[in-house]
Amino acid sequence: MEEALNDESPLRTLLAGFERARKLTVWTLLALLAGTAVSWTYAREIYGFLALPLTRELALRGQDSRLVFTGLSDPFILYFTLSLLGGVVVATPILSAQLYVIIATRIRARSSIAIAAFAIAGTTLFFGGMAFCYFILLPFAIAYLLDIAAGFETAITVRDFLRFSTRLLLAMGLGAQLPLVSLVAARVGLVTARTLWGWMPYATVGSFILSAWITPPDGMSQLLVAIPLLVLYLIGIGLAAIVGR
Repeated sequence: MEEALNDESPLRTLLAGFERARKLTVWTLLALLAGTAVSWTYAREIYGFLALPLTRELALRGQDSRLVFTGLSDPFILYFTLSLLGGVVVATPILSAQLYVIIATRIRARSSIAIAAFAIAGTTLFFGGMAFCYFILLPFAIAYLLDIAAGFETAITVRDFLRFSTRLLLAMGLGAQLPLVSLVAARVGLVTARTLWGWMPYATVGSFILSAWITPPDGMSQLLVAIPLLVLYLIGIGLAAIVGR
């Protein structure tokens, strides 16, 4: 046990990182609460923006673009969930900073500038992944699934659409962090490009399992999620090869 906790051990490194990250937890919670409160004020506008790919596609097909709800509490759950999502978006820079101090304890560049740079990069990637999902993945998946449903009467519930869209958005936002996490982990010495390449079969299976969980049970939607995740993983391997020790 003493050997496992020596100054150079990965376990000791992670424990030290968690101790440093603990100091940011309060700020993360405050940012999450503040973001949720502000988002609640604009919950209707957030819903309108989120549902736009669906409502626009329904309108183009001459169908009623209004979604339905089957439970009395469904609209409240919708707005509250979207408010929480807004809180997560607001707290993303601080969450990125926490992730950095956890995995980068052994990097000499532990200054405020390094933490800020990682936070900015992580936030940019998170927003980029969500943008890819909103502007490319969601419209394609919605149009594809509505084409399959041609001939049926449309009655899409707000609960189903909320679960479908938020899963995709969060999965792509978090998945976009893979290159950055791989880069820092390789720089620390926790992994190498060779190690990540050896995990490629597991990453492939994991990507398709994740895509099957967050998308409808059709192959096209699953490919649209799994392939970008694998590309991001390969980019992470390339970055690990460049900066790895």
